[in-house]
Amino acid sequence: MTTHPRTQSPVIIVGGGLSGLSAAAYLARAGHAVMLFEKASTLGGRARTREQNGFFFNQGAHAFRLQGPGEQVLSELGVSYSGSLPQPSGSSIVADGKLHPLPAGAGSLLGTGFLTPAAEAELTRVFGLLKHLNFEELQGKSLQEWLEEQVQHLQVRQLLLARARISTYTDTPDLLSAGLTFSLLTRQVLYLDGGWQTLVDGLRQKAQEAGARLIAEARVKAIEVAGEGYRVRLADDSCYEASAVLLATDPETASALVADGTHEALLRWAAQSVPARVACLDIALRRLPRAENLAALCMDRPLYYAVHSASARLAPEGSALIHLMKYLRPGEEASRQELEALMDLLQPGWRAEVVEQSFLPHMIASNAIVQARLGGLSGRPGPEVPGPPNLYVAGDWVGSEGEKADACFASARSAARLIMAQFSDRQSASLVSLSDVVE
Repeated sequence: MTTHPRTQSPVIIVGGGLSGLSAAAYLARAGHAVMLFEKASTLGGRARTREQNGFFFNQGAHAFRLQGPGEQVLSELGVSYSGSLPQPSGSSIVADGKLHPLPAGAGSLLGTGFLTPAAEAELTRVFGLLKHLNFEELQGKSLQEWLEEQVQHLQVRQLLLARARISTYTDTPDLLSAGLTFSLLTRQVLYLDGGWQTLVDGLRQKAQEAGARLIAEARVKAIEVAGEGYRVRLADDSCYEASAVLLATDPETASALVADGTHEALLRWAAQSVPARVACLDIALRRLPRAENLAALCMDRPLYYAVHSASARLAPEGSALIHLMKYLRPGEEASRQELEALMDLLQPGWRAEVVEQSFLPHMIASNAIVQARLGGLSGRPGPEVPGPPNLYVAGDWVGSEGEKADACFASARSAARLIMAQFSDRQSASLVSLSDVVE
């Protein structure tokens, strides 16, 4: 790997979530001086985990997707983690207020009694069709459009929509790219031991070991062009010179920081992004009243229920940590009572076993839904920002690879590589100029 002497102004990263920490680790390992500013008191963003009474509370239900950019980046950076696949048993379908247990096995959806014979026949046909789809060709078609063209039975549509919600954390089939959705349906996930804080801590350690400076409680309020580089101004009016800037933030924040919020491309990216939001209720129980109910697929409502602690180390032995979510449409609100009612159905008597609860009524699951009208994954921006050079973005809304956390990791790696290449080219050009002078 090419290294660079730390004599130039540092690369400054704004934002200490998964993207910012990953990019900091890559750049510092390559020999770049790196400063990272995070406005919150702790690093990690939405990947932070809170431990309470032996329970590990992520910010809502988190699942780590296998065989994607996340695995690749963490492997390259040497960040270790552990976890388990979701339990193969203990799942149910919830429809019309009733439970339909799902037997374990590949054909379990056909043995519940939920589907009519005609719906079972169509589901079998659709599953066969999905195996041969070209996901790239469907990036620009919405999930709703595809379902209207290909699926006749309401129950089959409900089932596919439920699976889509779990994979993408959104209830917007009219916006969502069908190509992106179907590419995720068969991907396996891990529930991480100790929560996602293990990833945050691992990335922070790797970045700091390589020499990156990670500064919390430091809010950046402006990015100003200064000669061939940038001046980064903090809320306390202190300023730092930068050779390059990486905005590892949401699109609205990125836009507001540059050119007083008037940068054309950043402004457009912020305007076209539609966040995916969820209402999250996490409940720690001394024990599960119904130990057999570990996951539920809700057909007629955009709700989620799963006991992640049945797979991963997230709760004391014999106890349980349950995640419930409602996937919200843009502008929609959710009531805690709706999620509690689902708990009443799946774990009657649960209130007597509560140790701790956490309710997040309007959490951002992703800063930008992958929209069909924008071309799906290929329509996302960055990481290089048009205009003044050496300005970059990273996050779950950036790049043509992955979504949610996978997009964070992939865009951070892409941005870091672009910065490395830019300064490698600049260094090579300087050496050539110097040789001309010597000759």
